[in-house]
Amino acid sequence: MAAGLALPALLAWLGFRDSYETMAGAFLLLFPYVFLLGSRDAALDELDSGALENVLFLDGRFRTYLRQKVLCLTAATGAYALGLFILISLWGLAAGRFRPVMILQFVMGLLAGAYYAGAAAALGVFLRSGANVMALLVAQAGAAAALLASAAGRSGFIDNLTSGRFPDAASRLRLSALLAAFPNLIVLGSFFRGAPVVAAGLVLALLARRLRLRRLEVRR
Repeated sequence: MAAGLALPALLAWLGFRDSYETMAGAFLLLFPYVFLLGSRDAALDELDSGALENVLFLDGRFRTYLRQKVLCLTAATGAYALGLFILISLWGLAAGRFRPVMILQFVMGLLAGAYYAGAAAALGVFLRSGANVMALLVAQAGAAAALLASAAGRSGFIDNLTSGRFPDAASRLRLSALLAAFPNLIVLGSFFRGAPVVAAGLVLALLARRLRLRRLEVRR
């Protein structure tokens, strides 16, 4: 709830204090994190708490419930993000600053948000509530530190990021690792091509969660 209120307040402040472009850019980069924060509840907590020890969830029906819960939370977050995007788009149209490419950027942001939700849900069958989100944030901090270290070295990856060109396998592999940590980057035009990497990560996360749930049972 706090994140849901804080983001519109921040965007409004940026729009009035700075510019529409700054506000729109901040929205596109930040709204995928709402999916992450909305996925902090862990399936492992529900299983261990005994909340699913009910005849309604026997014979594996608890797995269907847990899958549908993730889908509902993700859909609700997507509806929230769409509402904000519509308001920002109307603001841009009124000011004559809306760019059609923002629609594609928003779609890319939804993919990044789904990736966050899927990754948090996958970790939620191994870690406690909140720890799944924290693990992803720690991974991002590590990736950011590695990126800063590469800037001080001679790998040339920073130049690749700046130019948007990744000519060899090594640079493309580094890009894939960076997108796995920061899927939000695909909202930027030079990283649109990274969408398949994020989509593949989402599929792998959901597959890992499905395989783990098959091994879990509700205590009778």
